[in-house]
Amino acid sequence: MIGRVFQIFREKGGLLKALNLWDWYESLEVSKQKAVKKYYSVKVIKNLNFPYKAKHFDSGEIESPLYTPRTFLATLAQTAMLEGDYEVAEWLYNEAMKMEGTAYEAHLILNDLILLSQKLRDFERIKAYCHKDIQLYNEYKDELISRNGGTLPQINSFEVWVYMLEREGKIKEALDFVEHIRREGIPYPYYEEVKGRLLKKLKDSEA
Repeated sequence: MIGRVFQIFREKGGLLKALNLWDWYESLEVSKQKAVKKYYSVKVIKNLNFPYKAKHFDSGEIESPLYTPRTFLATLAQTAMLEGDYEVAEWLYNEAMKMEGTAYEAHLILNDLILLSQKLRDFERIKAYCHKDIQLYNEYKDELISRNGGTLPQINSFEVWVYMLEREGKIKEALDFVEHIRREGIPYPYYEEVKGRLLKKLKDSEA
């Protein structure tokens, strides 16, 4: 009880205050609060480039936090994923997605969620996160080009989506999407190989 009183009256500061995350954090159940603090601490210890110390989580005045609420939660999620705690990582990534932010930030988060789902071999999750990222493409495309020196990079969700369609036997849809990738000018190193394989499967199915 005494601890709870001190919690109520303690001075609110640090990154939680700077990022306006106090209400979010205090609304969490205790186990999730502990998970957030745990992976913040792991980030501090293991990433020498991280500009904050453990005390900065909830104390001190921080003028320029260098993160948005979304990117801060996403960096903790990434830390949890690297530590193999996929359940907490997915939860934090999805909490980050609820925060206000850009389509480009959402793209980066969804890319990590696809990777996480691949580690779990959860094909339904893979499909869901790929689909979300592909739907957002037109909203993050310009920033992706800008950040990549004026050209589009490979986009993992697009390549994985082709694989998922092929895996489900949707060969014609997979072929159409391969050509869509090509038309968009998105680099696809395995274009010829994948197209040839899909054309053979389509031909075999029609024989």
